[in-house]
Amino acid sequence: MGRVTMSRSRMFVSPLKRIWPGLLASLCCAIPAHAGEPGTQEQVRKFAADAHFNGVVLSGKGSRAEYVAAFGVMDADAKKPLQRNSRFFVGSVSKWLTSIVVLRLVDEGKLALDEPILTYLPEYRADTGNQITLRHLLSHGSGLPNGLMDAAKKDPSIERETRPTTEAMTRYASGDLVFTPGTRFDYNITNWILVQAILERVSGQSYAQLAQRLVFKPLRMADSGIAAGEAGNVPNLALGYRSLEPKVERRVYTLPNYLVTGGGFYSTAEDMLRLNHGVLSGKLLSPSSKKALLTIERPESNYALGGRVRTFKAAKTVATNDGTSGAYRTVAWRVLDDGRTVILLSSMRPDDEKLFAFTDSILGLQGGEN
Repeated sequence: MGRVTMSRSRMFVSPLKRIWPGLLASLCCAIPAHAGEPGTQEQVRKFAADAHFNGVVLSGKGSRAEYVAAFGVMDADAKKPLQRNSRFFVGSVSKWLTSIVVLRLVDEGKLALDEPILTYLPEYRADTGNQITLRHLLSHGSGLPNGLMDAAKKDPSIERETRPTTEAMTRYASGDLVFTPGTRFDYNITNWILVQAILERVSGQSYAQLAQRLVFKPLRMADSGIAAGEAGNVPNLALGYRSLEPKVERRVYTLPNYLVTGGGFYSTAEDMLRLNHGVLSGKLLSPSSKKALLTIERPESNYALGGRVRTFKAAKTVATNDGTSGAYRTVAWRVLDDGRTVILLSSMRPDDEKLFAFTDSILGLQGGEN
């Protein structure tokens, strides 16, 4: 068995070895924070080799990172290896963060989840604006058509455009309802244009400033921020790749400025642990807002506000936040009862089946969902 594991490890790094002989050690070796549970290090190494994983793995409990490991390259052209504090875009986990920002403003008395959005955006069309609420938007139950996705299919350059959020709202997020708000689940990126418009309107700040004030600063998330994809010139960013072998092929992540609530969050593994612990076990949110964040609104998809909550046969309820943005793939799962947490940040999309099998194994969820 030992020889098989070593062989897989060599298969994983051998093409890179031919390109960058001096980086061999940093490409295939983990960077331990702590020893963690027995077998964790070997389990992580086997997963990284088998999945050709290019990213950072964290296993922890509560606020403590028990094991952190970095595999692969941050910048192939510059021959820079990934580090445990490398930053990654986290895809749709951005929506969970945005929901937390909304709930912070609810706690401040500036927003209400069940108030019609016309209250905050009086210029929005009245017929639909009087029916849709923030709760509908955050749980993907608004009934809006996916106007942004429809437009992007016709003109892919939209993903790089810059325009005022209110203008994007009128252009892409003002279509006729396709179902009564709150009656169905429809994973719809267009919802988040409206959320961003509301947040910026009631606060008088950009969303990046809001996230910094309400979440990053109080939780001491010094390596996290908001940017419109790689155009934001994020320091210490793990660049996205379509492939590293047999040739290096970049996949640049771009995002419209009016959609950073839906995909503009970047972070590190240890900052993601701070976020999960601070929100789910800490006092960042009031008890009522924390309950709202974890209450399933759309049972057909286990979707709450900005993320999913799932119960497994092992009698464990887990906040399961996953994200994809360009080449980036993220898993941020936390068992609610005991605080066991797995964070996986990748800049070259791995096989999802292997990714989730590894997560299930680390958290003891192999029995599947109820």
